[in-house]
This record gives sequence, structure tokens and C-alpha cells, in this order.
Amino acid sequence: MALDIRNVYSDLRSEMKATATGAFIRNESDRGVVRMMGGDARDLLHRLSTASIAGLADGRNVETLLTNEKGRVIDALLVIGEPGGLLLLTSPGKAEEVRNWMEKYTIMEDCTYDDQSAQYVQFTIDNVSSGDSDSLSGMQLPDSGSGTRQQLHGVDVTIHRYESVGGGGARVLCAVEDATQFWASCMAGHGLPVVGRHAYTLWRIERLLPAVGHELGERSNPLEAGADAAIDFRKGCFIGQEVIARLDSYDKVQRHPCRLRFTADATSIGVGAELFHEKTNAGFVTTIAFDPHADCSVGIGLVRNAYEDAGTILTCEGLTVEILSSRRYKRDNDM
Repeated sequence: MALDIRNVYSDLRSEMKATATGAFIRNESDRGVVRMMGGDARDLLHRLSTASIAGLADGRNVETLLTNEKGRVIDALLVIGEPGGLLLLTSPGKAEEVRNWMEKYTIMEDCTYDDQSAQYVQFTIDNVSSGDSDSLSGMQLPDSGSGTRQQLHGVDVTIHRYESVGGGGARVLCAVEDATQFWASCMAGHGLPVVGRHAYTLWRIERLLPAVGHELGERSNPLEAGADAAIDFRKGCFIGQEVIARLDSYDKVQRHPCRLRFTADATSIGVGAELFHEKTNAGFVTTIAFDPHADCSVGIGLVRNAYEDAGTILTCEGLTVEILSSRRYKRDNDM
């Protein structure tokens, strides 16, 4: 159930200030929930995805990526251990695709799948640092990688604190029948500041944090998108592992996430728009948003190594684009 998701809830500048000064909460009621049950659930997901799942204890969580045979990203999942199986929290609109992907590789394994997206609503708390108090506006945050049940805004919820390539935080999971009451209390100013999609996107751009449907998708592999922290290179095989391992071993990552600044409002430019250096393709845009402080559009692009230095000038659909910063993938032996 998508519940009152907006680009802006109050005003953009106030929401941008909230993202710069502490933790904030977002409505992510369009995220999916798939329950994976059976004695082989952990072993199967361990073999299909990038993180180590086999030993995940009940109540613990970990982020993992589903990648296809070419090493391209299908989804980033928050996986929660449960008695008899796993709870998979998917990206917006991805529950059916994730379920179908998992079923495709379920042959003789003891695994069943139930899309329970209609039963739960999710909210995300971002910008939670290790130095924060364990209590934020009445919210008792568990240790990273674990969850806790509590009552918040008069509603029973489960809060899972997690690490993520998209910025660690906490996921609030509540029953769909309680979601309206919970969100109304948030909107009334009780608890953490509410932030919409626009201010959150600017916060993510500033930090070069990848997101599914943007940096993570069919056109990129996790290493060039800045998602290598979600890969356990020691665990062995998974779908797409051979391609990703070869890129790592032979230092063949050709693009990296770069922070972009356009010369004007470029929000008409879509995800996937090509970037050029003179007449040479230099990469493509993955995220874009208008920054009222800079009075221009900013964004993230996956840019070829030769053009990733700060100050490099590119073009995109007739507009000038400047590289502000980049984040290059470093192999383990380079660190």
C-alpha cells in the first residue's frame, strides 16, 4: 500500500536542512515484502546473492544484492532471519520480480515464497550515525544488524537497524492497518522530521550513495555503482559472481559514480541520458535533482575512468556538466 508518498511534504529547504542536521524519516510504503520459508531458504539465497546468508541468525539482518548472469543488479534486499525462513524487504515495485527470480532457481529445494507486501508498510530512518543516542524521539534503536519490537506513536512496530551501500539506517515495519495512524503522527510533528523524495535525493547525491533503479540496475554492475560493500568475495559462487570477480581480479572496472553539476535546471533529463566529452561517450546519468541552494541541477553519473577527475567538463543533451567529485572502486589489495 503506497501511503501519501510525496516529493516534498513541508518545504524543500526545510527538509534539506533536516537531512543535514540529523536523523530523518521517509515514507517507503511502496517497498515490497516477500516471506521465504523452508529448510533450504538460507542456503538457497546464500547461493543466489552476493552476501553471506547461510549463517544468518533469527532476528539478524544483512543487505544482499540479486545479480543476473551478467553481473547486473536486479535488486538490493534487506534480509531478516526468521524461524523457518527469511523475510525479504525489497525495493519499491520489486516484490514480484524478486519472487519470480527466486522461484526460477528453486528446483528441488525446500522453499516457498509468499508476497506479503499488502500486509505491511515500511518507513526508513536515514542519517543514523554510530554516535547517535540509542533513543531518537522516543524510538529505541537496536544494535546494527538486529531488530526490536516496540510501540511507537501508539502503534506496534518492528525496527530493524541495518548497514547498506545506500546509507545505513533503520527500517520501521508495521501492519498495514496501523500505517495511517503511524504516518499521521509523523506528519503532525511527533518524532523525527519527515523528508520527501526530493530532499532525500539531494542528500543521496551529496554522498554518492547508490539506489536501485538509478546506479543499481540493468546497465551497471555493483563494483562500478559503488555497491561493493554488499559483496562477500570470500563466500564462493553466486549468480553473476564470475563476471564480478573477473572485473575485480583484473582491475577492469571501467566506470565509477561521480557527482555532477549542470549549468541550469536539467530535471527534464532522464535517467540513462548519455554524457559526452567532446564527441566521445563518457558515461550516463543515473540520478538528477534540482538544488535550490546551487540554483541548478545536480546528479550522479557513472563516468568512464578517463573523465572522472573533479573539474572535468562534459556535456549532456546540450547542457554543460561539471564533475564535482568521484568515488573510485578500490580492490582489497589496493586498500
